[in-house]
Amino acid sequence: MDNRKRNVRALREKVERYRVLARLISDSETQRRILELTNELEQQARDIERGK
Repeated sequence: MDNRKRNVRALREKVERYRVLARLISDSETQRRILELTNELEQQARDIERGK
């Protein structure tokens, strides 16, 4: 597996861990910020896949 695929997989695994964490947190502001971060990480993964 090439480095790019590993990076995409690692980012998506991190996204999933953060989404689980967001569900466990009761503070809505913290949840919102974590979910914003997951959106940014998912976009990074898509950009890597596209070769950007």
